[in-house]
Amino acid sequence: MSFVPRRIFPGFNITLANFKGHHQKALTKFGHLAPQIDYILEVRDSRAPIATTNVLLERVLARKPKVVLYSKKDLSVLSTPLLEKWHNKHNEEYMVIDARSKQDAKRIIDRMTKEYNKMNPPPPLGMRLMIVGMPNVGKSTLVNTLREVGYNYHLTDTISTKRRKVAKTGGQPGVTRNTSEIIKISQWPEISVHDTPGVFLPTVKNSETMLSLALVGCVNSSFVDPVIQADYLLYLLNLQDEPGARYSEYMDHPTNSVDELLFNIAKTRNKLKKDDSYDELGMANHWLNLWRQAKGKQYRGLFELETIIEVGGKQVRSMFEEEKERVRSMNVHQKIVDSLGEDGTGMSKKRSRTAKDREFDIRNRLFKL
Repeated sequence: MSFVPRRIFPGFNITLANFKGHHQKALTKFGHLAPQIDYILEVRDSRAPIATTNVLLERVLARKPKVVLYSKKDLSVLSTPLLEKWHNKHNEEYMVIDARSKQDAKRIIDRMTKEYNKMNPPPPLGMRLMIVGMPNVGKSTLVNTLREVGYNYHLTDTISTKRRKVAKTGGQPGVTRNTSEIIKISQWPEISVHDTPGVFLPTVKNSETMLSLALVGCVNSSFVDPVIQADYLLYLLNLQDEPGARYSEYMDHPTNSVDELLFNIAKTRNKLKKDDSYDELGMANHWLNLWRQAKGKQYRGLFELETIIEVGGKQVRSMFEEEKERVRSMNVHQKIVDSLGEDGTGMSKKRSRTAKDREFDIRNRLFKL
């Protein structure tokens, strides 16, 4: 009998919220800085492009021109035709990048230079960008690469050739906790950027979305049970390619059982004890890390069901609108609405202003002089 992969994944009782204090603080800061910002660079993980879309960012940074950057292209098999189907119909700009690639950083700077040249009159203090997105999608790494390519390149006579970081990076989410001061990434034209903390949703749609976010590292690796993550990864891999092909180094046949897979991983790695028991969590984490870090071309893939089945453009837009309605129905963002107005621009008269808000109003008026 031929192998039949699972079509349904169990509905585990997984926490759907990981919204923290510094996420709320960052959203408020975005609204305060918005009048000073000329362009938004929204970073999403190309292994889970729908799950790493945060509709709260669109509310707070309403009416700002934006380019969507799909990061970690070296870890993903996301197809360009699918992205074109999602974005071109609505005239949304996007790029697929590796945040560590100098070539991709140059493409971004060239794209922003074209936008700068269209501005009439040119901004007196240079063009200002803001890089936003979910936690751990590569924002700070991209800032460092942009800085190295667009600015440090012109200073090679005065500084060490050793790569210097202007933004702290790490393999876990939450390394960046505060919105940075302005960082110059291009001398001519003068372009600067704010690096920002990753912002999570108040709650995600369902347990499978949280599992996708766990697999790409948007939440701490210990936030969701590693064995459940490994089981979900197995479920997705069996749906993507010829079942069993992605773990053939451990087994000679496909399986729907994560216990069988982890046993064979332990056996292949000589980690079985005399009674055939093994460290279940250790084997699960080992396998998950192979995929998170894509140690080899065989570990490139997609980590969310919606993208795997390549939903049509209209369906994706419908899902996106439904998600916005779901978030809008919550009260978590009410403080932002009170401060910035319902349209998220800070221009509405029907809003409640605090002393902090008024302080930024004064700063923004000075910035425009």
